[in-house]
Amino acid sequence: MKHQTIPLFALPLTRTDIDCGGIAEFFDTVVKPSKGRSNTDGTTVYETPLIHYHNDQNVFEIYDELKDLGDRILDASNFVYRDVMNHDMELRFTNAWFNECGVGGRQFMHNHCNSVLSGTLYLRADENSHIQFQTPYGMNDFGNLLLDEANTKRPNRFGYSHHFSIVTYKVEPGACIFWPSHLRHGYSENRTPGRLTLSFNFLPATFNCVYKV
Repeated sequence: MKHQTIPLFALPLTRTDIDCGGIAEFFDTVVKPSKGRSNTDGTTVYETPLIHYHNDQNVFEIYDELKDLGDRILDASNFVYRDVMNHDMELRFTNAWFNECGVGGRQFMHNHCNSVLSGTLYLRADENSHIQFQTPYGMNDFGNLLLDEANTKRPNRFGYSHHFSIVTYKVEPGACIFWPSHLRHGYSENRTPGRLTLSFNFLPATFNCVYKV
């Protein structure tokens, strides 16, 4: 049947691709303290499940070598905030930090404060890498509670996933994704050796004619 579906109250997850060549190596040689050890073949053994580096700072202000990357990410964030999400104000970083996770580690569901837009650039990822987002709409707050669980836990024949409580999005190196900061996100048991990401938060310099930062 010919039809049109209107995405009412949709929340955008926006992907751009950013050249991040050499950034993982910069992290390994400059940013990362001696947390791991090497095998005899030179590969790294990742012994800790999840480590955040500079998560209360802005790495683009700490390392001059990352300034160009930070400028490109900021340009992408403003495209998402202004052109995709239809806001007028320009964004600024509130913080930016590295995350490294070994096999078996995980990031519990959480959201970010002190920001309106959040994002992550994937530096070291493989076919097992993903991020999960949790619906902001509790199942008790909307919809019919008498759901046919077998059918609602899969996309329909048009590819729409109306009733998922958690959506898994697969990622790869160079993928830079942005989402509204209030969305809860994380990932289950990591199977990517040395999974490495660069995450960031943004606020506008001015909210409106009344509220300023």
